[in-house]
Amino acid sequence: MSHKQVHVRELAGWGLDDYEFRVSTFDRTKPSQAEHLVAQRTPFQQSTVVLTQESAQLRDALLQHATRPDLLDEMTGLTWSLGVVDLRSLLAFQRRLSFNPEFPHPPAPAAKDWTALLDFSFGPAKPVLFDRLQDNAAHTLVLQSTNPNLHLRTTIDAAFPLSVHAGGPFFEVASYRDRWFLRDGYHRAYTLLQAGVFEVPAVIVHANTIEELGPTKPWFFSEEVLFSETPPLVLDFLNDELVLEYNRPPLIKTLRITMEETLSPATSGDQS
Repeated sequence: MSHKQVHVRELAGWGLDDYEFRVSTFDRTKPSQAEHLVAQRTPFQQSTVVLTQESAQLRDALLQHATRPDLLDEMTGLTWSLGVVDLRSLLAFQRRLSFNPEFPHPPAPAAKDWTALLDFSFGPAKPVLFDRLQDNAAHTLVLQSTNPNLHLRTTIDAAFPLSVHAGGPFFEVASYRDRWFLRDGYHRAYTLLQAGVFEVPAVIVHANTIEELGPTKPWFFSEEVLFSETPPLVLDFLNDELVLEYNRPPLIKTLRITMEETLSPATSGDQS
């Protein structure tokens, strides 16, 4: 596994969280300066995100992706559609972008190059790569990866009730409480915005709960911040005055699966 330093761009204008991997040598005046700039903004007004004309133009091409099994699996239980969106007014619930030189991101397609943009937004399934260790004494299976999106999911397959996933390949936006957020694809959005490409095909989720939206982990912005008068935008990741920059070591994601067998008396409500 790589030991090269990972570069971090962290939004600093909305307070800093308790992030144990943030270096202690950052400019201590930067957060207060960034918060002052944010406080001077006019109250946020949500503008149009879904582009009707472009979505209609790409209808047939988008429909080719709508039946992908991995997309249908990813969107299980959600209300969603496909369309073209404008990145510039999307809100960001993610605090940090991390750039690992071992895993460079692909360059942005040209604006209006819809074939390339569709490939950019609806790429192939991500390979599930991890190291596997088995602790027989503790009856524990350990999976480790440099991919922070590695996670386990339950399945409906009785023979294989757990499956390993590496994160979805889809560019996703979501509406929730009349605001629009980038749900997945932050690094791709950063690449596109840097290149001046603002219109991109996406999965469009209509979230009914904060859990369906996604920012439920402690490293994300709180709901209070996201629905404040001056919430963070995805576009803010490009503003050096609002961003802390530092390097940290690469992180290893570890999943542990412990097998445990027990016997207990059956009750009247138990089924065989």
